[in-house]
Amino acid sequence: MKELWSSSVFWRVLINSIGVVSVILGVWLLYKLVKFIYSLRKNKNLNAENYIDLLPIPIEFKGFVQIGITLNNMQNIDFNILDSKEKNLENIYKGNVEKGDKIFKIDSSNFKNGEYFISIKTAHQTILRKILVVN
Repeated sequence: MKELWSSSVFWRVLINSIGVVSVILGVWLLYKLVKFIYSLRKNKNLNAENYIDLLPIPIEFKGFVQIGITLNNMQNIDFNILDSKEKNLENIYKGNVEKGDKIFKIDSSNFKNGEYFISIKTAHQTILRKILVVN
């Protein structure tokens, strides 16, 4: 390798060029990584305001059941009961909900015994939970 290095200008230029390109590429990748991490942290903070929290729900539904959600700001939600094949059975609520806690009442006696799903959709989030109706 020493002979190759000292005997030919071409090989010295080629090896040095490869080294320079590697350093430039490494710096560019580090820059992209730092920029990506910064944008993730920024978007996480912005999007955290748009998410809703589903309060704990009972395992079994019998009669009237209350389901609560907490919103950090006013949002348009679509709240449905789905069958076991995730087809819409009943719309519980569709429209804007103000900031804060919101309670929805569901009459499970309208449904046969079995497994169903609760679906809550917003512009930023979809929540799907399995429920068991036992009347």
